[in-house]
Amino acid sequence: MNKFLKISLSVFVMALLFNTALFAAAYEPVKFEDVDSGMPYDIKQVPVSKPDSLKGIKIAVIAAHGFEEVEATYPIDYLGVRGATIEVITPDWIKGRVMAVRFLKPSLWIPVTKQISQAKVEDYDMLLIPGGAWNPIIMRTDGQILDFVKKANEKKLLITSICHGPQVLLSAGVIKGKTATGVGDIRGDMRNGGVNVVENQPVVTDGNILTSRDPKDLAEFCMAIEKYLAAKNKSRNVLKK
Repeated sequence: MNKFLKISLSVFVMALLFNTALFAAAYEPVKFEDVDSGMPYDIKQVPVSKPDSLKGIKIAVIAAHGFEEVEATYPIDYLGVRGATIEVITPDWIKGRVMAVRFLKPSLWIPVTKQISQAKVEDYDMLLIPGGAWNPIIMRTDGQILDFVKKANEKKLLITSICHGPQVLLSAGVIKGKTATGVGDIRGDMRNGGVNVVENQPVVTDGNILTSRDPKDLAEFCMAIEKYLAAKNKSRNVLKK
């Protein structure tokens, strides 16, 4: 290597190291208050006309860390105040509490009722699977969660999901050939998975599968769940007499 080439190479390496140091110096820790919590949701509250319409109904909310807060808390509040018993079920490695988010920002902890290995499908009337970007990533790769959803479908339990939640249903294989909806960015995946996707309805029901697009549809989503479960409850009460 001639002298000129050696000098040129040395200068290049020094410049590269200098630029790398400058770039690294621009890094800074993320402050919690700087994290994006997304747009606020303007979701209407629905007056309670029948506080016992869901009395005797038992609901399993299946979630992992990173579910969109309002997609769980709104249905829990809505269905609970109408008499339903609600349990929060998580993958086995999540103990005690599960983390909700608002878009990218951790927001609150919700108490966990039991882990998935402790839950029995026959104890419930319905599954609720919220969305969020992180939550479905965890759940759709958890074999126990997917088996639970499959068994619930075999028993024709009402299976409900909103926003990114249908990704879990897709991985469980329970919506292939069904008509359903979800948030815009997963509809292509749903179509590729054999789902007949509806884009212009807030809620889509096909048999025991009830899906919704996003948090703005939560009121309609919950009213559709109540209607479905109240009819089931009425039929069950008639059979008991």
